[in-house]
Amino acid sequence: MLNSYPQLLVIYNELEIAHNQQEQQECLHSVMQSELSDVRVLNKQGDYLNLQGTACPELNGEQLAQLVTAYLLNEGQCCLGKIKTLSTAQAFDLLGL
Repeated sequence: MLNSYPQLLVIYNELEIAHNQQEQQECLHSVMQSELSDVRVLNKQGDYLNLQGTACPELNGEQLAQLVTAYLLNEGQCCLGKIKTLSTAQAFDLLGL
């Protein structure tokens, strides 16, 4: 379900959020063509897909927690040190999605 929004995009080992297709394209604008195959998309249903809509390797709970906390820290949130692992639902909840 690649067209299911909101989405978490893992680009260059950083997290981006897309609420619609236009935002997804904006997130991908600076990605080199040769690296588009490395982008992972996570939707609220917990599906990890590449940009072609094919299932790809999932992040474990610790990897997802690291990406989400780094994103929130960049947004000015604090007190995130105790977050060590997250499920898909918890990640979307923490991000207010």
